[in-house]
Amino acid sequence: MILLCSPLSFAQSTNSPTVPARQRTSAPVKPKKRFVRPAKTVKNVSSDVKVSEIKISGQKKIEKDAIIARLKTKVGESYEDEKIREDIQNLFKLGFFYDVEVLRTVSSQGVQLEYRVQEKPSMVEITYEGISELKLEDVTGASGLKAYEILNMAKIKEAQEKIQKLYEDKGFFLAKIDVKTEDVVKDETVKVIFKIKENEKVKVKKITFLGNKKLSDNALKSKLMTSEEGYFTGLSGSGAYKQEVFERDTQIVRFIYYNQGYIQAKVDRPHVTVTPDKKGIYITFHVEEGEQFEVGDLDFAGDVLFSRQELFDVIKLDENKIFAYDVLQKDLSDLQAKYGDLGYAYTNVIPRWNIREKDRKVDLVFDFDKGNKVYFNQINVVGNSKTRDKVLRRELKIKEGELYNETRRRQSLENVQRLGFFEEVNFKTSSVPDHPDLMNIDIVVKERGTGQIQFGAGYGTSQGFTLQGSVQQTNFLGKGQNLGVSLQHSSNTTLFDLSFTEPYYKDTLWSLGFRAFRSVDSGRLDFNQSKTGGSIFVGHPIGDYTRVNFSYTYSRTELFEVIDSVTQQSITDPDLFPLKTADGDTGLLGASIDYDTRNDRFRPSKGIYARAGYSLAGPVGGNHRYYKANGDFRFFKNLFWDVIFRNSFSYARIESTDPNRMVPFNELYLLGGPYSLRGYRYARVGKKVKSQHIKNQLMGPPTSLPAAEADLRSYRYFGGTQQLMYQGELLFPLINEASMYGVAFYDVGQADDVITDDKFFSDIGFGIRWFSPIGPLRFEWGFPLNRELEHESVVFEFSIGTPF
Repeated sequence: MILLCSPLSFAQSTNSPTVPARQRTSAPVKPKKRFVRPAKTVKNVSSDVKVSEIKISGQKKIEKDAIIARLKTKVGESYEDEKIREDIQNLFKLGFFYDVEVLRTVSSQGVQLEYRVQEKPSMVEITYEGISELKLEDVTGASGLKAYEILNMAKIKEAQEKIQKLYEDKGFFLAKIDVKTEDVVKDETVKVIFKIKENEKVKVKKITFLGNKKLSDNALKSKLMTSEEGYFTGLSGSGAYKQEVFERDTQIVRFIYYNQGYIQAKVDRPHVTVTPDKKGIYITFHVEEGEQFEVGDLDFAGDVLFSRQELFDVIKLDENKIFAYDVLQKDLSDLQAKYGDLGYAYTNVIPRWNIREKDRKVDLVFDFDKGNKVYFNQINVVGNSKTRDKVLRRELKIKEGELYNETRRRQSLENVQRLGFFEEVNFKTSSVPDHPDLMNIDIVVKERGTGQIQFGAGYGTSQGFTLQGSVQQTNFLGKGQNLGVSLQHSSNTTLFDLSFTEPYYKDTLWSLGFRAFRSVDSGRLDFNQSKTGGSIFVGHPIGDYTRVNFSYTYSRTELFEVIDSVTQQSITDPDLFPLKTADGDTGLLGASIDYDTRNDRFRPSKGIYARAGYSLAGPVGGNHRYYKANGDFRFFKNLFWDVIFRNSFSYARIESTDPNRMVPFNELYLLGGPYSLRGYRYARVGKKVKSQHIKNQLMGPPTSLPAAEADLRSYRYFGGTQQLMYQGELLFPLINEASMYGVAFYDVGQADDVITDDKFFSDIGFGIRWFSPIGPLRFEWGFPLNRELEHESVVFEFSIGTPF
């Protein structure tokens, strides 16, 4: 009987009939000592001898058949030493064994082989000690290890590195991860223990630039992904050191210089110094700026399909005196798109440089290789587990079988993104084997939650305590339909609203919807109002970004007096607010035109939304006669990284169409509250009128105010026939992983019969906005800049939904 050796060395006796040395192999993770023992004498095995039997011994968890399946040596085949060596190698590669030995017995029937294995133990338990700053499930998920797997030290080492990386990504760059194993049942089961010492989160104390003379430190720092520790570090997470982000910053600094014409700028790998307490680091960038270069001569070569003037109309580099790398990249993309609109999907535009050092100019030749024309083949939708294919396909400007068009492909991508149903949308292209003129497109989407079911309570300065609940589904049944039901009740307001919209009625371009509502609103100081009604509306596109809408709304309004809780007297001035004149029914015919280029309907970061509308009360039902005209303009821009500049301008006007009747006073415009001027309470900005009724009450018991003070306090918010307002805000990330943002805002506006320069009210403020699974939650503090007697110094509001 002879033992064959390890996969790395194989010893066979050269002297018959002596016995070769018996050796044992060991896995690298648990080496064993080699030894020699006597065995009976046998003859050398001839290559004609067959393998008569294969035995497996020593296995406990691994099935015998699974081991035999990995062997190249088979019963009935000729015996070969080389195959035995490969068998041992293959069994070790499984990762299940510490030791493998092969014993050979030669008899008249042939060669009997016995494969003896020593299994690695199973990981019966995996524990993580010392976790406090991260979630346990995040750490276990990062490790990738599962209980009852076979112990594999390579996988444990990999898990250790993954946990280390997880901590580094969270800013714990000095976290220490140790791992050890303990036997539970010797040679059968072990316990794996990860000992984690998190240490303090490493903060960036200071970022320094050396050698920069043309660009300031602030100009460079503002573009970096790594930032210095600040006052709000604990809340926003700024100042945290992340290795991956840090490595990108070197490239960012280079591109900042390239985009300013410093095309020969050199940026060395930053030098990092750790503070003695290992809680902070200092980062130093060494920069060689070089000279600034301007745009020189521009030309075109290769497959030129357009006139020089047409190509010059596309590029912007010649308009920029400074040679900017980012402008060049945009020009290359636009030139490719121009060729792509002719069907040349794989056009390659190669910029060929010539740097004139003396003149500090860069000459550039755009060399075109147009390739062949391409046609769209299959267009597939991938990743839409809920949304139906047709919801995406009806937004496409491209069709299967037609000639490739780059502009329509980009428009299709933007249209799908604009739906707001997806976190990510990508068009992945691939060529068809043996058909280079055909292109397949996979529309790969990652769906976002479009359904919201929420119940909550809150408190606001203007509304008091609020209870609310709603169901909102912007992609109802995956058909792109919009369904909403909401109910809100506070100390002075009760609201109910039900709405439904089908954006493509019976697969046509017509949209159709309805709304039913009821509100009991006592947000006004001088009267309470109850309104019940419903509306229907239709719409149709008249361009890529433009659509017209028509609506009819019928409502019934009833007004009530407000009773003072102390005196039990009515504080509603019957002369100023004659309630019966505003009671009644209103039939409102409306028409509007919308222009919308936003990249996302629900969370836009760029684009424009504009709307102009006109409504007329009286022609169809109701006893009121007036018209409303309004206009809105909203502009969104991603300034840098995830900082978004949001703007909204709005104007509205209402006038009576009956010369014998005034506009119902409850329809007049007032500002204030979480959706207009956020530094003022609801309906506390606008035209005011003096009330003799209120003055008389204030001069009597229980207040008994002097006449002068009573006169000052007797002015009531009446409302104006015009409204003009601007809202601007900066939205910036606080905790990206939780979709939590900070916001700083400025509002200004007025509501009066005549808009004049001296009647504007404005405010500033800040807040926190959380795009939660139940909708955007807003916590905002507003500070009025134009305070009057009844205005508070600060207004806090909790609300749901964005202001615009």
